[in-house]
Amino acid sequence: MKGMKKIEIIVESIYIKRVLDLFAKKEITGYTIIRDIEGCGGHGLKTADEVTDVGSNSYIFTVCEDEKFKNMIEDVRSFIKRHGGKCIITDVMLLQ
Repeated sequence: MKGMKKIEIIVESIYIKRVLDLFAKKEITGYTIIRDIEGCGGHGLKTADEVTDVGSNSYIFTVCEDEKFKNMIEDVRSFIKRHGGKCIITDVMLLQ
């Protein structure tokens, strides 16, 4: 098993491509996207029944090596500060 970081990002769906561009820039090529999630946070209830991507949230997660994580963390922090959203980082073990 190998120690890695799991990065979970919840953003407005209109920003998915920007997050994926950030991943690509840092050579993170594997990820999962779950569209139209719903929940309640600091901005109130977000429902999953939006007709367009405007106002709906999506969940993106990836697992990467510590070095790649360290190279991208400030970019993710800037992104969240500029566009909103949440980023959760967890130490994980990857079974290969």
